[in-house]
Amino acid sequence: MRWPTFVTMQRKKRVLQRRLKVPPALNQFTKVLDRTSRNEVLKLVKKYAPETRKARRERLHKAAEEKKNDPKKTVSTKAPLAVVSGLQEVTRAIEKKQARMVVIANNVDPVELVLWMPNLCRANKIPYAIVKDMARLGDAIGQKTATCIAITDVNAEDEATLKNLIRSVNARFLSRSDVIRRSWGGLQLSLRSRAELRKKHARNAGVDAAALVQ
Repeated sequence: MRWPTFVTMQRKKRVLQRRLKVPPALNQFTKVLDRTSRNEVLKLVKKYAPETRKARRERLHKAAEEKKNDPKKTVSTKAPLAVVSGLQEVTRAIEKKQARMVVIANNVDPVELVLWMPNLCRANKIPYAIVKDMARLGDAIGQKTATCIAITDVNAEDEATLKNLIRSVNARFLSRSDVIRRSWGGLQLSLRSRAELRKKHARNAGVDAAALVQ
């Protein structure tokens, strides 16, 4: 069977990441948030997804109708709370310390786009999480894919949920920043190479035992 080119490239990339010595800056993207916590984070993100054009049009149309029916009534046209998405917007929110939690996808390609973001979050002491993957993160905000998002604020009823998520995320990432920055990855041998090494050690052990007997 002939695999498509993109599948072949993915497999080669995966093999290289396992065989080569991977520096900590890259290796941190292989350690993702556990499934339960990830689902809770994405559930909260989905609740505060940016409103679509259709929803915005309906909201403004409804506000205009209310104002038309009662000119003296004060009608709010303020947009509902929503997460911040996009590299520039998320970076700006981190630098201004407006972000309360940052969520980064683990399979961004090229990874250089978000390679520096965990360090920026650590420098500003902002909780961050690396999750799997761009498609899931994009689906939570109504897009095909997303590299990163930032939660800036939530409603009062979700405040406790956000605090619990921040606590669990910090235990996994921000509190372990020193360990993460020193953890190298890769250097994993294939099954065939490990089998050859075992055979070689067995042969050497047999030769040494024979020499001792003589």
